[in-house]
Amino acid sequence: MARKNRGNVANGENTVIGSGTTVNGDIVSDSAIIRVDGQVNGGVNTKGDLVIGCMGIVNGNVYASSVNLAGKIVGDVEAANKIEIEAGGKLLGNIQTKLLAMDETAVIQGQVNMTSEEEEAAKADSKNKDSEEDKAEKDSDTNKEED
Repeated sequence: MARKNRGNVANGENTVIGSGTTVNGDIVSDSAIIRVDGQVNGGVNTKGDLVIGCMGIVNGNVYASSVNLAGKIVGDVEAANKIEIEAGGKLLGNIQTKLLAMDETAVIQGQVNMTSEEEEAAKADSKNKDSEEDKAEKDSDTNKEED
């Protein structure tokens, strides 16, 4: 049976950086899953999930929906949903996520910032309010200059 390519994250398309492979440069992808068993010398930015195998290494910042780490990341990690660090996993950088799960042998060297959906919504509302106040203040300043 032929597989249909729907061209989006939900289609199950995966990207694999195999063992013994080195990628020099950033990876930007809409793949459902990016799996790294080799080495990436650059950032990874995906709307899908990132899985780093036990021999996988990423030297750069990571932005993903979720991250499962059994290898090593040297850089900051921002995951919209969850970061899971398996036994032997190492993350040398700061973390921003909603949920964090880690094995007792996992290593993190950096700051961890976990936010709930309520905090993110409040932060977004605050930014919108600030933008509206800035616009009102700017309009007021413009009107004063015209006088």
